[in-house]
Amino acid sequence: MTVAAPRSTLWRMQVAGDAIAEQPVVRVPMDSAHAAMPRIGPHYLLYVTTEGDSAGLWKSSQGVTTSIWSSMRARVVGAPAIAPDGLRIAFVSESEGHTQLRLVRDDGTEGRVLGGGLEMRGTPAWAPDGRSVVCAVSQEGTPRLYSFPLNGGPPALLVSEYSLDPSWSPDGRFLVYSGPDVGTTFPLRAAAADGRAWPIRSLVLTRGARRVAFFRGSHTLLVLRGTIEHKDFWLVDLASGAERQLTHLAGDFSVGDFDISADGSEVVLDRVQANSDLVLIDRARR
Repeated sequence: MTVAAPRSTLWRMQVAGDAIAEQPVVRVPMDSAHAAMPRIGPHYLLYVTTEGDSAGLWKSSQGVTTSIWSSMRARVVGAPAIAPDGLRIAFVSESEGHTQLRLVRDDGTEGRVLGGGLEMRGTPAWAPDGRSVVCAVSQEGTPRLYSFPLNGGPPALLVSEYSLDPSWSPDGRFLVYSGPDVGTTFPLRAAAADGRAWPIRSLVLTRGARRVAFFRGSHTLLVLRGTIEHKDFWLVDLASGAERQLTHLAGDFSVGDFDISADGSEVVLDRVQANSDLVLIDRARR
């Protein structure tokens, strides 16, 4: 029989303006055979590696790779989030079915847990002022966004409807988040910093494209558009709804997650390849 063994590798792409262009995509050399969910920090690249049943955080800086967080009893689920100052990292870990929102320094020290006892979902996001982290909490099966202050105060409900994977606008006026799957698609919605609905043009994305990022400090989003099997990068103006295709990736190039540098000049992404392993099962004789 065959067993699915997907492999994920990291790649870089330079962004030349915001026009349609064929951009070369270059493999990022990594020691790990499985690297995914990259995030760009100041002078370092953060990513998740998977070895067997464990998944930990690693950092690559000037050709040196360093383990930031790992545990034999827990694993990273979802992508990490780097604070605006680049010195702190938030991520969700899971152990024996229980999840926690964790914070660590960029060197792996000063670990702490926010909102203990809650069931976390998806990927967290730092507020632009660095004083709180927003993450989805599952309540009766529905994820809702909560804000977790770093000063030790109680978490505050921010979005009461189905909401996952938030991303703050650079000016901190609003955040965007993904709604529930409807067939193979889901809507992207927005909320102001006080939780009230923020008006944006209707935007529906395909399953597997929940990661979105703001482009060059503007209200334009970098998103993945296409089919479930293959997507390209697009720019979407949230005010006008105007869309522009940024890449024409090869048909066999499947993007899982990505991040963009603050100046919008570089995208780092993970490429998912659906490999299969052949497994021999020795049936017991009767």
